[in-house]
Amino acid sequence: MSNQVIITAPVHPFLLETLQGKGFELLYEPEISYEALSAIIENAIGLIVTTRLKIDAVILEKANQLQWIGRIGSGMELIDTEFAAAKNIKCVSSPEGNRTTVGEHTLGLVLSLMNRIHSSSKEVQAGKWIRDANRADELTGKTVGIIGLGNTGSAFAKVLSGFEVEILAHDIYKTGFETAHLKSASLERIQAEADVISLHLPLSQLTKHYANEAFFNGLIKRPYFISTCRGAVTDTAALLKALQNEQIRGAGLDVLENEPLSNLSSPESALLIDLQAFPNFLLTPHIAGYSKEAYYKMAIVVLEKLDLI
Repeated sequence: MSNQVIITAPVHPFLLETLQGKGFELLYEPEISYEALSAIIENAIGLIVTTRLKIDAVILEKANQLQWIGRIGSGMELIDTEFAAAKNIKCVSSPEGNRTTVGEHTLGLVLSLMNRIHSSSKEVQAGKWIRDANRADELTGKTVGIIGLGNTGSAFAKVLSGFEVEILAHDIYKTGFETAHLKSASLERIQAEADVISLHLPLSQLTKHYANEAFFNGLIKRPYFISTCRGAVTDTAALLKALQNEQIRGAGLDVLENEPLSNLSSPESALLIDLQAFPNFLLTPHIAGYSKEAYYKMAIVVLEKLDLI
């Protein structure tokens, strides 16, 4: 029987060393294509993936020896987990490994927008020294809406604990999480009361384009809008319209509907150019969960869940 493990993405050396120590034969292919993986998957008993490749029924059908799939990071939408379960393939992910850095990055986006940090820095680089127009909005005393109180949503709530904010959380699957500063709320209440709204939702048929035109039309207080979850949870065209109509005070994203930039279609590129024309729009290249510490911790979590350490 094979003892081959295919690794389809860059991983922390600890994961490689641990698997080698367990006697696995490693095929380290961080740039492997879907087609190339499909051609060799039949020999693997283990598979390590991130968000780059779709592990669908077609490829799993060929994986006759596969016993487990380890997902570095959070979100299983690219893996056909139902088909995998039918073949007794164990699937695990590691959101516990990078939730802290996502929470911190989300706070960074909020503070950068509210304090005009990124936009005023660009002005200084252009030889402009503008103060009055760059007066900040303090986070202290504000109401923050968190939509999705899973690993990253909870981590964002935790880093907010140092600020005197009221947190309204909306999660259709969770109850009993209320504290003195964290309240369960409907989407409508968050739309009416929040000064900041942050999305922490997995991508599914239910959540695709969750932040759509109707979502932005329902906003009352012109909040800052933040998303560090999946790009397709936000309708990019609706977000642009919300900025144009001043329905939001600013937008901070770590994700796009289509990534990386080289994958953008002409209409998608045009949308992004229009968004980037707004000084109150901030985009980072899907790095919220990408800290050095998370790189290591995600490897540990995956190995623990696979009972390999």
